[in-house]
Amino acid sequence: MKTSIEMAREADVYCTTRQPTLDAMLERFAALVRADEKERIIAANAPEIEKTNVHIKMLEDEIAVIRARGQA
Repeated sequence: MKTSIEMAREADVYCTTRQPTLDAMLERFAALVRADEKERIIAANAPEIEKTNVHIKMLEDEIAVIRARGQA
């Protein structure tokens, strides 16, 4: 995975002179983009995640019933 500085250099955003302020700004921007993308992916997949959680709960309930029968 490339750093935000490497990506900025590829996009010709980065100056050849050392600019710590620009580096820090790019890193903060990259962190915001990552956080936004993570939220977008979670929101887009929320219905599927909920279906999976319901299925897991159903399986756990069935396992509990099977175990209870074996202990009785």
